[in-house]
Amino acid sequence: MQFSLLASATVLVLAASVFIAGCSREESERAAATDAAAPATDTAAPATDTAAPVTDTAAPVTDAAAPATDAATTALADSGHPTRVFFGDTHLHTAMSMDAGLFGNRLGVEDAYRFARGEEVMASSGQKAKLSRPLDFLVVADHSDNMGFAPDLVAGNPALLADPTGKKWYDMIQAGEGTAAALELIDSFSRGTMPEKLKYAPGTPAYSAAWKLTVDAAEKYNEPGKFTAFIGYEWTSQVPPGN
Repeated sequence: MQFSLLASATVLVLAASVFIAGCSREESERAAATDAAAPATDTAAPATDTAAPVTDTAAPVTDAAAPATDAATTALADSGHPTRVFFGDTHLHTAMSMDAGLFGNRLGVEDAYRFARGEEVMASSGQKAKLSRPLDFLVVADHSDNMGFAPDLVAGNPALLADPTGKKWYDMIQAGEGTAAALELIDSFSRGTMPEKLKYAPGTPAYSAAWKLTVDAAEKYNEPGKFTAFIGYEWTSQVPPGN
């Protein structure tokens, strides 16, 4: 009986030892499993770091495109195309034109060239005027028809005032009705009803004087390499007999 109890006690002790050992082994395995999983987090970090160079390697693509632009610019410069830009006016009327002269413009051909070259002039309105940047060229393009008539009429040329129509237009100008006089004069010329004695036609002394003044002014203010004064005029096509 004592042996049986002793044997039973021994068995219980052994069973307890086995149970305790088993528990210790399971805890050790869990700890090992946890420790083994921990490096997975640490080893994942380099994956983010290794991705950074991908962005950096894209930068040279933009830089590599730059030489293409430079090459295109060089090719354009070597192609023979003009690379200098000039600014000017190819259609300017002075007091020599019937319309501008009677509408109120009192500046002549030389005034136009001086203004274009950057000089200060006194405008028809009585104000000082000057360009912020001089022009490179100018074409004084006064009307070929009756060139020079307007300034002579405004000045009261006796030859023009001797004609009733000329005197009428002169009086209108003096009364501040220059625009109305200009429109009437233009309409009269276009219809072919303008008095012959008032016409400044090619070949007449008055017309020749006006054209000579235009040419001389262009020659005077032309300066090669700095400013170009073109000799020009405007010819406007009209239904006969206005031409």
